[in-house]
Amino acid sequence: MFKNIVERRNAARRHGIAMSAARKAYSNAVIYGDGVPTTDDVINLTYGSHGFRLTDTEAHDALAAVFADNGRRFNSPTA
Repeated sequence: MFKNIVERRNAARRHGIAMSAARKAYSNAVIYGDGVPTTDDVINLTYGSHGFRLTDTEAHDALAAVFADNGRRFNSPTA
């Protein structure tokens, strides 16, 4: 039981960090006119801010959620 609690807590923490990095990548792209943020941007921001690496799938899902929250569609994992 304790193991499940720890796993859920860690998953929630990873999700929060991924979403924060995705929001930052999106806002940087909008503010500075860098075009469309990529999953690599999210991965780099996560590693730079928190010292651990996200998978491409986690970064893609977080970035797609931020795009959807802003009324846009994120089509490609590298676009």
